[in-house]
Amino acid sequence: MQTYDWRFRNIMSRRDDSSVMRIVKKLAKTKLSGVALQKLEQLATRVGVEEKELFQLYVESKNRSLVKNFASTPYNERILFLPQCLRAKDCPAELGKYGYECQGCGRCSVEKIRHVTENLGYKGTFILPGGSIAKKILLEMKPKATLGVACFKELVLGSYLCEKLGIIGQGVALIRDGCINTLVDWRALTETLNIHRF
Repeated sequence: MQTYDWRFRNIMSRRDDSSVMRIVKKLAKTKLSGVALQKLEQLATRVGVEEKELFQLYVESKNRSLVKNFASTPYNERILFLPQCLRAKDCPAELGKYGYECQGCGRCSVEKIRHVTENLGYKGTFILPGGSIAKKILLEMKPKATLGVACFKELVLGSYLCEKLGIIGQGVALIRDGCINTLVDWRALTETLNIHRF
């Protein structure tokens, strides 16, 4: 199962019996709508929990609720979405039909993770310039499952899109987000990519 930062697990255990955690778990088991996302943001404000922390809890709960379905999906029915901000600053990749096309220059770890997905037989790995192209890829490629790497809010939005299209989703959060020089825990990502039937 996916490895998460120990802080997230501590947050989960500390809040496990709280009303906030119960609400987040309930939301994670249901289909999330745009209205529900606004309510999640309002809940964070009302109870004094940082929005980012609430999104972390949601993503963690959603991942747990869908991990068995994700694991049961053959690799060749899965795709991986990476954010363009993981690329090297001097990345030579050009924008193509489905996002940035990795040139395999070795300046960042994107090439390495792309080789992992190719070796496993993933349907595709896509480097997204923004979230809007994700829907186009999902509609055209028709995967049964997708793994996304992004900041927590984008993962929540991605979860909503997957649910809307009937696709099993899993998310790995950036450990440093922003628009440039972002970081992901590559070990956690590799473990999640490799998840298979329990």
